[in-house]
Amino acid sequence: MNPPNRAQRKIVKFSVIIPTLREEKRIGALLAALEAQTFGGEWEILVCDGGSQDQTRAQVEKFSRAQFLDCERGVSRQRNAGARVAQGELLVFMDADDMPPPRFLEQIARSYARWPFSVACPWFFAHDGSFFTRCAYFGFNIGFWLGQSTLRTGSGVCIVARRRDFLKSGGFDETMHLGEDVKLLRTLCPRYGWHRHLLVPLGTSGRRFEHDGGAQLLWFYAKISPFLLLGMWKTLQKFEYRSAPYGEARRGKGKLEG
Repeated sequence: MNPPNRAQRKIVKFSVIIPTLREEKRIGALLAALEAQTFGGEWEILVCDGGSQDQTRAQVEKFSRAQFLDCERGVSRQRNAGARVAQGELLVFMDADDMPPPRFLEQIARSYARWPFSVACPWFFAHDGSFFTRCAYFGFNIGFWLGQSTLRTGSGVCIVARRRDFLKSGGFDETMHLGEDVKLLRTLCPRYGWHRHLLVPLGTSGRRFEHDGGAQLLWFYAKISPFLLLGMWKTLQKFEYRSAPYGEARRGKGKLEG
């Protein structure tokens, strides 16, 4: 293993936190990509499972760096549970269908060393799905990047947060099924420091677009955007979110796992 460079030495430790529910088909690929990271500092992987009955745990146990945690079901609850036991200076909240390039953690470390932030999101792209989905993701990134110092929005696909700030803020709002990622960004910034949309690439799945239909999902995001931008969190919870991870929609079924 290569010795940490100066940028990496500025980080005590990374904690990668991954909520799962019936992700036996995907979690192995993510963990393999994480174990192939070039980052030379200290880091850990916490897989926070919400009660999988498939082979998710067996897949996780194949990787020595990964720790499997049994948690109460709910993406925000699982993420918060991981943060409470994490030891890292920076928490990296990822989805089970993310696919980080080999230098992902190293590039985050360099970005943090140059301009320390309280919370950040990477530049995500669809590693699968249609051309329409890839274009939509590109458009989201442009909006997030342009509005990082004013609108302070981003995607829960991956959020990087300084652990001490995250714990002080109370973490993800466990009462919300929609918009909890943006609320966290607004809570951490500017109260605890800067928010940044990093030019650090992260592959993620386009399965939500393929599941619901790209045009329908874009129309849904267009409808809720004014409430997100205005921080009308209670009103947001009145919307049914069928693409919620692991069927956490307020009404109906929105299961994306499996």
